[in-house]
Order: sequence, then C-alpha cells, then structure tokens
Amino acid sequence: MIIRKPYIYLVFSVLLTLSGLDLHAQQKPVFSQYMVDKFLVNPAFAGSNGYTTVNLTARQQYNAFSNPPRTVMVSGQTRLLDDSWIMRTRPVRKKTTRASRIQNIGLGAYIFNDRNGIINRTGFQLTYAYHVKINDSYQISFGLSGQGYQFKLDDSDANLLHSDDPLLLSNKKSFFVPDFNVGTYFSGKGFYAGLSATELLGSWIKLGKNKFQQFKTLRHFYFVSGYKIGVTNSFIIEPSLLAQSTVESFQMDIGMRFFYTRNYWIGFAYRTNNTIVSMLGIRMDGFFLGYAYDSNIGAIKNYSGGSHELILGMQLGDNSTRRARWLRPDVSGMEE
Repeated sequence: MIIRKPYIYLVFSVLLTLSGLDLHAQQKPVFSQYMVDKFLVNPAFAGSNGYTTVNLTARQQYNAFSNPPRTVMVSGQTRLLDDSWIMRTRPVRKKTTRASRIQNIGLGAYIFNDRNGIINRTGFQLTYAYHVKINDSYQISFGLSGQGYQFKLDDSDANLLHSDDPLLLSNKKSFFVPDFNVGTYFSGKGFYAGLSATELLGSWIKLGKNKFQQFKTLRHFYFVSGYKIGVTNSFIIEPSLLAQSTVESFQMDIGMRFFYTRNYWIGFAYRTNNTIVSMLGIRMDGFFLGYAYDSNIGAIKNYSGGSHELILGMQLGDNSTRRARWLRPDVSGMEE
C-alpha cells in the first residue's frame, strides 16, 4: 500500500507534538502553582481541607513560539461536612441526620481545554474521594477519578502540501478518549504528601482507520509534598516538591514560598528541565489570586520565551469548630 506524502507530513506533525521535541516531554500540561491547587495533580485532595473551592487556571508556555501551548481549566472540589457550604445550601426538606455520616466524602470536578500545536484536547474529570481520620491531627485520603476528553487534530493552521488530498479530507481527525486517575493523600499540621497516577488506560493514538502502535497516551505518576512552617505569628515558609514521571521522562520541581499573614506570598522554584519559576499571590475575603512566570535557563532560553500561569480562586466555608476536629483552624489553618 502506498502512503501519500501529505498524510506522512500530517502524522509526523502529530507525533512531534506528542513527543514534545524534548521541550514538553510529558503529554499532560505542567503546572507551576501545583501547591495552590493540588487537586489538579491528585484526585485524593478533593475535600481534604474541608472547604468548598472553585478555581480558574490559565497557562501559556513558550511565548516566543508561534501558536504556543495553552491550557485553561476550571476546577471545583468540596467536602460533605455538616456545615459545609454545599450542605447548607441544600433545600431544608433534604437536610437529614445522615449528613454527619457522610462527612468523610469529598467530591470534585474540572473541565479543561489544552492546545499544543495541532493537538487540541477538551474534556472533563469527575472525582470521588474518601477521607479517613488517623488521629486528632492527621488524615489520609483516597481518590478515584473518571475522565474523558475529545482528542482533535486541527490542521487548519498547518502548512501541508496537497491539503486537498482525499486521504486527508476523508480521514477522521477527532475521537473521544476515556480514562481513570487514582491518588492517595496524607495531611495534617501543615504537612502534606501525596501519590497519584493518571491516564491509567493508556489509549492508543488513532486517526480514522490508522492506529499507530508505537504511540499512545502515557501513564503519568506524581509525588507531591510540602510543609508549612510557622516561623512567627505573621511569617510562614513552605518548602515543597513535585516529581512527575512517565516511562519516558522524569521531571522535578523544588520550591519555596514565603507567606506574610497567610494573605500574601512570594515563591521561587527550580524545575529540572532548566527552568526557574517565580511566584506571587494574594488572598482576600475568600478570594485568592496567584501568578507564576517560568524562565528557561537552558539552551532554548533565547528562542522559547517565558511561560505565564494565572490562578483565580474562591474559597467558601469557615472551617468552624462544628466540623471534625482534625479540620479545625488550629490543625489545618495553614492548609490551602
């Protein structure tokens, strides 16, 4: 069978985007402010701190490139506690004593759009988490997510020879990819650590009737940890790390944030692909805003440009003493 050149060019472009040319080795987007919204990398975080939180995250990488990678996500997660915001807003007739029996349950969801070159992914994730009290200070959490996204090949901006070739015109360029994610998360007294795995099904890349046996979505593994240390009543420091791994790559972020009265922070991190991250943020009246700028210090620094990341969040609930003891302010007051 003769494969025409235009189709080869198209497939080659897809494979280069998926492999990332060592500029973006992992298929999933990288988040610099993972410590602000750990739910994006670990489903077990959903509801772990007892608040109802809604976040908008937007990221653009390699700004000097034409059509750089862009990611937008809207996430929400909550804990089904007796006095949680989501329970208080239920109709009165539905409020029962059963609420206290489900206070171990956390729920979460997000929708996202991720564009990288001619690859476009739009999808969702639904999460169920269960939180277990260890003692009055610590808890361990488990999370399971179902996700799905539409994988679309958009060659409208690609420079293809003979783009009117029937093989290109008739080939299916979009398909739905289901998957699952799992995670576990340990937290208490300002310390947290979690393990998670995503893309467990490892779906094959398939365009129309053509299945590329060598290329499929990679399973991603994450380890996140950090510790908020109260230096004084007004000054807090938080060392943290995020390790990300696939069968083909490994990457680690090591960082530090500095808080003043919990309402203001700045931070810095080093990523092992020769990237320096600078962060700052503010929290006020239940709202918070975080910004990060990534600077590459490697061989591509003069060509790639920096990367911008913005998080806008809203936190509902007061974490009052009516809740479980390990969620009271004296224990989790320094949690995000």
